[in-house]
Amino acid sequence: MIEADPDDNKFADCAIVANAEYIVSEDAHFRILATFPFPKIKVVGLDEFLADLLVDI
Repeated sequence: MIEADPDDNKFADCAIVANAEYIVSEDAHFRILATFPFPKIKVVGLDEFLADLLVDI
């Protein structure tokens, strides 16, 4: 899926298998995942992740 950096595919695969809500990464290579309709993998940056955590507290 991530042709620009194939080593990143293991993280996308893990997120799919784990049925994760999202991947937290600042790596620009993961942006390609937003173009795939299925499986849908949301990628968020650290700031968005931390803001999401603070809302849940």
